Amino acid sequence: MNDIAEVMKLGLLLERKLSERGLVDQNGDLTSPFLPTDIEEKLDGLIENPMELEGILRLANAARRGEALSAPVANATRLMIEEICNALFEPDEFQKITRIH
Repeated sequence: MNDIAEVMKLGLLLERKLSERGLVDQNGDLTSPFLPTDIEEKLDGLIENPMELEGILRLANAARRGEALSAPVANATRLMIEEICNALFEPDEFQKITRIH
């Protein structure tokens, strides 16, 4: 699967996970400039602040809307979303979900 397709798929998984906690609205935007402590701890070392997470979500949304992402941006976004999902999902849960989709 190419990076753009992976960005779209993983972006939806990330949005769903964040939405379960009330952190993302129906447009895929963060609802608060602050993350809960447990999420912040899980993402420590991956993102510096919620604005970076919002930027990643926006890139995933752009990919789903069919906007062009350069190959390096798509690859970097895919890698970041993958790492964030690995941190937020339970290990077995994320592996099962990515195998199914």
